[in-house]
Amino acid sequence: MFTGIIEATSEIIEARLGDDCLRIQVERPQDFNDISVGDSIACNGVCLTVEKVKKKSLRFAIGHETLK
Repeated sequence: MFTGIIEATSEIIEARLGDDCLRIQVERPQDFNDISVGDSIACNGVCLTVEKVKKKSLRFAIGHETLK
C-alpha cells in the first residue's frame, strides 16, 4: 500500500460540472515544475490525471464513477 507524502496543498480555483465529468482547476504549487499532462497526482487519497497544465494552475477531470 502506498502511504504517500503530502508535498503541497492548493486552493480550488474553479469547478465546473459538465455532462460527462466535473472539471476542477487548482492553484499550481510553486515547486511543481515537472508536471505534465497525463501525470497522476493524489488529491485527498484519489489519484487524478492532469488534463491541462498552465503557469499558475492545473486542471483535472473527475468522472462520475470517481465522484461516487
